[in-house]
Amino acid sequence: MLDTTLIILIILAISTILIFLLLIQSKKNSRASVNEIAELLKQNNELDLKIKSLADLFNGNHDRLRSSIDEVKDKINQKVQEELKESREKTHADLTKLSERLAVIDNAQKNITDLSNNVIDLQGILSNKQQRGAFGQARMESIIADALPNNLFSFQHTLTNGKRPDSIIRMPNSNEVIVIDSKFPLESFDQLRSAKSSEEKKKANSQIKIDVLKHVNDIADKYKIPGEVREPLVMFIPSESIYADLYENFEDIIQKAYRAGITIVSPNTLMLTVQTLQTLIRDAHMQKQLGVIKSEVGNILLDVERLTNRVQDLQKHFNLANKDIENIVISSKKIATSGRKIDSIEEVPNDQNLIKKDSN
Repeated sequence: MLDTTLIILIILAISTILIFLLLIQSKKNSRASVNEIAELLKQNNELDLKIKSLADLFNGNHDRLRSSIDEVKDKINQKVQEELKESREKTHADLTKLSERLAVIDNAQKNITDLSNNVIDLQGILSNKQQRGAFGQARMESIIADALPNNLFSFQHTLTNGKRPDSIIRMPNSNEVIVIDSKFPLESFDQLRSAKSSEEKKKANSQIKIDVLKHVNDIADKYKIPGEVREPLVMFIPSESIYADLYENFEDIIQKAYRAGITIVSPNTLMLTVQTLQTLIRDAHMQKQLGVIKSEVGNILLDVERLTNRVQDLQKHFNLANKDIENIVISSKKIATSGRKIDSIEEVPNDQNLIKKDSN
């Protein structure tokens, strides 16, 4: 707007100069009269006044326009500041939520990594026969130790034939024990899982039957001692998945083991077995306590009978004492009656009083 005003002023100035030049040229050429010159000067003055008025008008509009522009600029700046503040707050909140979610993701990633490491460690344990036996032993020991009193189980107990099963559980009111073996052949199951062709699977299935039945026979040969070990003996499998595969796909192995006096259990079924033993132990303890209670009740009955006899004797003494009291009461009544009779007799005058009366 300022540039437009300057252009207009320049145009007006140029117009004034041109008019002035025209007047000079007219004076030279035509020798115009003084009146005409005066008229031209008058018009020039009026034009100057108009130019000045127009300049003032443009200056006033420029100030109002500048003020309006400043006001709009301030409003725009305020709006921009508010939007920037709101945007910063929203961005900060979003970044905070994002940081929290990243922390959760990092924690989950750490847990997954730890779980992966544990799975790898477990695979390493299960792939090594000695470590696998220690792993199964540890799982079995934790289940038994958590459920039974210390005096009812032992680990690596030596039997009379010199064999040492992984664990034994003592039965209440009996000299026999329950034997638990925690070793299990896992290699053939690994072969079955890694088998790709039907021929490999068939071969792995045959090997599983051979290995498991051999282990069943080994348990029966080692630990079956009549009068010392109670049947069935227990073969512990530390994996629920293998136990499920065995019961689902190798039912003939389960039946042969049962006929051989061997029960195959997993961690969950071993826990249920131990809980059943807890019930039997509790019942046996209650039976033992019932004998004690029965004996004490007999003693209480003897004491009650003895107390009854003594109460009866005491009652006899009370009856005799009551009879004596009644006799004493009768005697006291007789004495009281005699006393009242004596008290009712009038007083008899003595001899001196009679002599005095006669002399008078």
